[in-house]
This record gives sequence, structure tokens and C-alpha cells, in this order.
Amino acid sequence: MPNPFETLFADSFDTFRVFDKLSISEIDSPPAHSPKTIWQIINHLTAWQGHQLKQLRNIYDNLLIDEDATWIDDINASTQADLDSRVNLLDVQLAGVKAEIQKFNMADAGIMQKLKLVQDLSVHLSFHVGEVVLMRRMTGNYPLPHQMKDFLG
Repeated sequence: MPNPFETLFADSFDTFRVFDKLSISEIDSPPAHSPKTIWQIINHLTAWQGHQLKQLRNIYDNLLIDEDATWIDDINASTQADLDSRVNLLDVQLAGVKAEIQKFNMADAGIMQKLKLVQDLSVHLSFHVGEVVLMRRMTGNYPLPHQMKDFLG
């Protein structure tokens, strides 16, 4: 029988392949008036998720993070390898969160804090994935809603 928390959060960390096979050429020209670039968002996500994953693994430690410090000034990756590496880190972190969820147990004294943290992680990821989807759609580099079933298929 699967862990009920795995079932609860089964699709909570879906990125809808928005970062798969991402190329520098697709992200080097963000839509006009975009407050951040996809590169900055990816870096913010990995910094934030790295912090939250540490917190999840050490729920009783009060680990602080300066959110402003998670945003970089560089608007684009220097190389495709840098971009690929950062996307890979994002994937590794998401796998780490899922692995932690597998360990959840209602008898754990810190379960409520862990559940809240996972909820925060999911909502935060969803917000930024939505931003990236919109930016990529605006530049013609991501399927429109009616094309998603085939794209994700």
C-alpha cells in the first residue's frame, strides 16, 4: 500500500516539462516587460528549494533564508552546460523532496511542519512554473493549452 502522503502529493511537483530540453536560444530574449528571466527563475527555484529541502530534512532547525539573495543579477546562462546543470539540479531537488515525502509518517512529531513545508514548496514551484510556461508561450517555445495532451503524452 502506498504511503498516503505520496498519493496526496503525487502530482504536486509536476513541471509539465517546461524545463526539459531548454536551450539558451529559447530563453535569451524574454518577453517585453518580464520582471525576471527564465534563467533567474531557475536559479531562484534551485536556491529556494535547496533551502527548503534542508529544512525538510532538519525540520526542528530554524534555517533562515534571505529571499532577495536567491535572485541573481545575471539574466542569461553563460553556456548551455550551465543551463543544463541548473535544470538537472532542479530535477534532483524535486526527486529529493519526493524521497522525503516517502518517509512521512503520521507518528512523526514534526509531521505538521513537514506537510506545511511541502505545501509551500508545491505552491512556490507552481507559481514559478506558471511564469515560465507563460513566457515560453509568449515567445512561441511551449505548446498552447490545446496542444498539451499530445506534448505531455
